[in-house]
Amino acid sequence: MKINRKRITKLLDNFQFQDLFIEELGWDYPEDENSIYIPIDEDNFSLIPIAQKRGFNVYQCFLEDQSIPLSSALKKLDRQITQYSREHFIIYASATEEKQIWQWVRREINKPLAIRTVTYSANKKNEIKNDPPQPPLNKGGANFYSFYRYFLLKLFHDGLGKQNRTPELDKLLGNIPYLNGGLFEVHSLENKYSQIEIKDEAFEQIFDFFDQYNWHLDDRPLKQDNEINPDVLGYIFEKYINQKQMGAYYTKEDITEYISKNCIIPYLFDSVKQELLAYISANEVNDSLGFHLLAENPNRYIYDAVLKGVDLDLPDEIAKGIDKVSERENWNKYADEDYALPTEIWRETIARRQRCLEVRDKLSNGEITSINDLITYNLNIRQFAEDAIASIDSPLTLKIFYDQLSSMSILDPTCGSGAFLFAALNILEPLYDGCLERMQTFIDEEKSLKLDSKEKKIIKEFQGILANVRSHANRKYFILKN
Repeated sequence: MKINRKRITKLLDNFQFQDLFIEELGWDYPEDENSIYIPIDEDNFSLIPIAQKRGFNVYQCFLEDQSIPLSSALKKLDRQITQYSREHFIIYASATEEKQIWQWVRREINKPLAIRTVTYSANKKNEIKNDPPQPPLNKGGANFYSFYRYFLLKLFHDGLGKQNRTPELDKLLGNIPYLNGGLFEVHSLENKYSQIEIKDEAFEQIFDFFDQYNWHLDDRPLKQDNEINPDVLGYIFEKYINQKQMGAYYTKEDITEYISKNCIIPYLFDSVKQELLAYISANEVNDSLGFHLLAENPNRYIYDAVLKGVDLDLPDEIAKGIDKVSERENWNKYADEDYALPTEIWRETIARRQRCLEVRDKLSNGEITSINDLITYNLNIRQFAEDAIASIDSPLTLKIFYDQLSSMSILDPTCGSGAFLFAALNILEPLYDGCLERMQTFIDEEKSLKLDSKEKKIIKEFQGILANVRSHANRKYFILKN
């Protein structure tokens, strides 16, 4: 289908979203055109279905006389609309600001739901600035220096391979980490032939070769042959060092994520709980920690793989065997794909189904009130942690969460390629980000809240924290966020 970019831009600028999706992009009209009204805090929002494609729905929230709400409110709206449509995205459009925010949820197996937003300013063209080309090689200004001897050897052996550095070396290399693991030690060939020289032209060819690949710092599934991600780099690292001597092995992301989240998040919640007990009663702590969210939307905290097919009526020939063992004739055959995970037989599908329904009942009845229970019942602990922080209604509780996150230390005594430390970063960063967003919400809403003097003092501390974060935007927080 050929895309008419000029026509699409015009429709976007004029907020004509239904024409955009149906006339230009070939989507279908919504099956249910009734507006959905959702109260958030003290405001009511109207979400209008405008298009759908194979169960994926698009909603428009048009705000005639008000600005687009804060991100915390947008997250609440998305959680509410999920009860009507599991797969969706929402377009928030403000006539007064001539601005749009497109919001959708990225769903990945065994990971919390990640809300993504894109901002579009109507009637303004995006300007793309091309940076001037930079040399691939360091020529030392007017004097010529070999890239291999002047820079590369110092980077590998004296920079990445050693902890003690001179001021001159720091000026040359910048702020780079020491990477233990033996990969950057002096090779036996370098010891034997100390005057090895490599022409710069060889490195130019190498860099041209690298430029053929798309390099990703995240762990997205590879779709093309020219993509490189940390899994590939870890595999190379593991294969080209002496594993027996160095004990370095690369652990895949699914394992590091599972171990890290089930260690870090329980520690965080237990620490916060202990601090809260000095201020509020034990009965109030669980509500402060967000455990009421589990009962409000149980499916949100059950992994998609576990939920597969559980709400569908079983075929008669299978259902009759649940209560009568003698009727289980087909239970060892592969189950239909609408009900089953890959390779599951009916016996396994029903066992998973029954377990899922049991856990969902416990969630709905408010029986899961401990952070360790989320591990026991294999629930989405990361999603819960992020939602719990986003729903905090006490400045004190938020301050305690932030303090515990800021003071937490992560130790990986056998750090090789850093896979576990990156997993820890991926878990902690959204929680830290959530604390900062919630702080901003308290600051924005301070006048409308009934706060005592202690809580007002905490909000002033939030202002200082956010000011400090913004002052370091280029080096820390916003690099991670963007």
